Amino acid sequence: MRILEKIDKKYQEKKPFVAYRKPNTTVLNYMCQDTTNLVRFQSFEDTGFVFAPFDDDEQAYLILSDEVDAEEIKVENYTLPVDDDLPINTADEQKHRALIDKTIAAIKEKNASKIVISRKEELLLENFSMVEVFKKMLTTYKNAYVYVWYHPKVGLWMGATPETLLTVHQHNFETMSLAGTQPYQGTVEVNWGPKEIEEQQMVSDYIKSNLEKTVHEFSFSEVKTVRAGNLLHLKTKITGVLNSKKEIEVLVKLLHPTPAVCGLPKQKSKAFILKEESYSRSFYTGYLGEVNRKENTALYVNLRCFSFKNNIATLYVGGGITKDSNVMQEWLETVAKSKTIKRVLF
Repeated sequence: MRILEKIDKKYQEKKPFVAYRKPNTTVLNYMCQDTTNLVRFQSFEDTGFVFAPFDDDEQAYLILSDEVDAEEIKVENYTLPVDDDLPINTADEQKHRALIDKTIAAIKEKNASKIVISRKEELLLENFSMVEVFKKMLTTYKNAYVYVWYHPKVGLWMGATPETLLTVHQHNFETMSLAGTQPYQGTVEVNWGPKEIEEQQMVSDYIKSNLEKTVHEFSFSEVKTVRAGNLLHLKTKITGVLNSKKEIEVLVKLLHPTPAVCGLPKQKSKAFILKEESYSRSFYTGYLGEVNRKENTALYVNLRCFSFKNNIATLYVGGGITKDSNVMQEWLETVAKSKTIKRVLF
């Protein structure tokens, strides 16, 4: 396939590029940059592909391109390893469970509703093939936003995220409330516990309260169970109308980081995360996507992702903690999420 050959060539040449496929489509898109300049993202008046970090005090970057190459793709099916065959790294289990305990205590003490905490896991991959892994992701996660992003001065990132931050076509926008996690076991007709239902409602309520400050016309769908790889989540679709392009930047600042990746209240949760997680999330739980492409902006939350450098893949996983969280169940949720990524790496 033409685009897969191009990204392989650019990767070998150490030139910036991004390739991505939107959810439930068969079109692979590609942008590249002729220079290795690191272009800083300035505002939503820019045009290109933005790659933004979790912490908005850090720098977001833009891949500049006048052209977007697109190709209808058919990717061969792969026989992926079953979950039981995947390595489980429990070296950080006690550390992460201690952080969950600390988070629950902080929620009760500081009257927070939810704090999302995460961890990273490093895997040695001596025979890593960027193109082969990307092909597996395209095949495996058809209802996710699948991407590979590379800049020689930043590194390689890949992911298959189930969460939309914001899409805008002309003046019509769409976002979502996504929360709750359980393993997919052959059906989406499942029961959800009070903790997951409450967590999803918190996210919806937060988004609604922020939209009311900015947008006059919007609506919420019913809550549905959706599949993302081998996991299930609760999702509410949110649509509406913007009065001007300037509202895009306002809306992104209100939404990011979302309660699904940060917590509620946002600033209190974010401060706890930056202090207690003991590592930098970097672009994990940031956002990425097209900006101002033919009156379209399409941004996605950077979940189910990993970075790769010096034969080490760094996986990033997390979960929402509330006062009713069970420490062992929360740990196992991160294990399940890490397997979602590992399935395409082994």
